[in-house]
Amino acid sequence: CMATFTIRVSRAPTPPEAPTEPVNPAGLIPTDLTDASDVKYTVFTPVDGGTFTGAGITVSAAKGAVPDEQLLGVSAAVSAAQAPAPVPGASMTVAGDLYDINGIQRAGDPPVQGFRLDDPLTACLPMPEALRANISDVVVVERKSDGSYGILSTKLRQTAGGLNVCGNVSTLPATIGVAKLGVVPAPLVTPTPDVETPATGATAPSTNMAAIALGAGIALIALALAGLALLTGIPRIRRMVKR
Repeated sequence: CMATFTIRVSRAPTPPEAPTEPVNPAGLIPTDLTDASDVKYTVFTPVDGGTFTGAGITVSAAKGAVPDEQLLGVSAAVSAAQAPAPVPGASMTVAGDLYDINGIQRAGDPPVQGFRLDDPLTACLPMPEALRANISDVVVVERKSDGSYGILSTKLRQTAGGLNVCGNVSTLPATIGVAKLGVVPAPLVTPTPDVETPATGATAPSTNMAAIALGAGIALIALALAGLALLTGIPRIRRMVKR
């Protein structure tokens, strides 16, 4: 009787490396930066991340989103770009404003181009009124350089200010907005009914017409009385002639 055994020996898996802590750049870190056009940017750091709050938009980053030993000033405002509704060649309709998100790394610099973050920024926009009927189809979209739109990872957040739509942005600059998958139907127009004035009988004569009619009646009465007086006076005249 014989038995055969196969023994395989494997090395223990290498434990994953512990994540390294983010590192801020050396020196004094400002709270904001100003670019060449005198636009103010909120400073984000590798250690603390940051939050920019503007009119209708909030942009935030968690710890580790900014690359080590770098600063990033972040600003956002309503874009001059106009979103067509619906988007040509895409099954989506953009509603509300588009927003430009820009960044700079040093005061006086122009905005960065193609700056990639280690972790995405989160940009939150208010839910447009036109899209509240079916919020399950609402997404954050990014306008690309060729005018097309891509869908970003999207979440809905309820805040004290209302319902927000939030998307992840990995590269700056970015132009984003809120869209509905599919075409938003145009609002129904309620026709204004034609109002007809009901018949209420004959129209009362005007003041001028009444005065004219009254004057004509008085003239006719006076003429009749004069004719009557003339007729009654003829026999008297005849008797006087005979005498």
